[in-house]
Amino acid sequence: MPRTKNSKSKRRASAAARTAEARRAHVKRTTGGDQAPANDAQPGSAVGAERATFATAKGGLAGLVPARPTSPVPPRGNAQTTEAPGGTAAAAPPASRPDGGPAWAAKALAEILTVTYWLDPGEHGDPFSATVRFSGRRAETTGKPQPGDTFAQEETVEGIVPGSGPVAITAEVRGINPGQWTVTARPVTRPGGGASSRHHLPPGSDPARARRVPWPRRVVIPADSRSSVRTAPLIFTKVPGIIRYAFASLVSLGVLAGLSLEALLLAAGHYPVLRPMLFSVAAVVAGVAGGKAWYIAVNRGRKFDGWCIQGFITGVAAVVATAVFAGTGVPAGAYLGAVGPALLIGLAIGRPGCFWAGCCTGRPTAARRGIWSSDRRVGCRREPAQLLEALAALVIGVAVLAVVRLAGLERGGPAAVAGLAAYTLSRQFILGLRSEPPLRWRYGRQVTAAAAIIVLIAGLAWLARG
Repeated sequence: MPRTKNSKSKRRASAAARTAEARRAHVKRTTGGDQAPANDAQPGSAVGAERATFATAKGGLAGLVPARPTSPVPPRGNAQTTEAPGGTAAAAPPASRPDGGPAWAAKALAEILTVTYWLDPGEHGDPFSATVRFSGRRAETTGKPQPGDTFAQEETVEGIVPGSGPVAITAEVRGINPGQWTVTARPVTRPGGGASSRHHLPPGSDPARARRVPWPRRVVIPADSRSSVRTAPLIFTKVPGIIRYAFASLVSLGVLAGLSLEALLLAAGHYPVLRPMLFSVAAVVAGVAGGKAWYIAVNRGRKFDGWCIQGFITGVAAVVATAVFAGTGVPAGAYLGAVGPALLIGLAIGRPGCFWAGCCTGRPTAARRGIWSSDRRVGCRREPAQLLEALAALVIGVAVLAVVRLAGLERGGPAAVAGLAAYTLSRQFILGLRSEPPLRWRYGRQVTAAAAIIVLIAGLAWLARG
């Protein structure tokens, strides 16, 4: 009897072993590998065979076939990860969440950090470049910093002119968490070039060592490279030499002054005012649209945050010419005589807004005629291109106004045409002082100057004959 039981036990063990062997052969054929099933026990064990059978019955081959490697799937939403050195995943700063509005509005309303580093370029030597490294940490951060609680950013400035100092290098830091920040700035010296130790104000030095203090004197030059700054929307940030809202305020004042002067001249000549003024308001609207379109075209659709005076004048001229041919209710000469000085004096009032807004800036210079100003990134002594253009418009506008008052409004038409041509001609010389010439065509300034000379001569001849 014992032999019978032993025989049955041996037969059962042999059957279990064959079942397990068949299962391993099946898995090997299916996966193409030699890995044993994860739930299988030692070969020849009845318990191992039962577990393998249970796993197959419950989950098919899922519990037996090893998972095949798959390509990584990016996480949903705005969360992103980057591969850090050593193969570990590091969390990237949180991306800004779209609010459904236009991109320019989101950019203007987003809080950014503006930080400035001052350096002394010395008095003698050749133009050089400087690289400044800004690094900061959010003051409210406790413990391990989270994404967006720290930053490090380098700014490189080319063509710093000795004698144009002190020089202010301003960086805009975006994509960080709002709040109070502690920021440190230091020059970066690179082998074979970059900033030299004599070109920057060392921490604790006397700012008077730079000799010149930017005007207005409310601009304070810090002696330390560490500062505490708070994030703010772009329109509320502080940049040395930049006065926010100066451009919009002075341009609006120039438009109102020009329209008021035109109305006064028409009323003084006993001409109707309403109809000509409606055409002039339409000309201003066309000028604003033309200035924006010209700016976008010049920058080939890459920038949208500015205007070009050429486009403004072109838009105004197009509507004024249409008004002259369509009829404004007053003689064409009288209408041009009122519009000419009004436009020029309005430009003289609005043009300094570019100086304080940091646009249309002049080249850095060490000459005494230079005035300290900023292009919103680099502040230094520059050629006063915007103020020279405003002065030219004022002088020519006053001259045209004097001719109109002495010769009469109807004879003011030729004087207005000659005045606008003279302003365009003077502007071609002033453009040579700009840091970045706006024209992309090599001979654009020469052709414009030649056309302005022809119109100026024709206008003066017309005025002399009349």
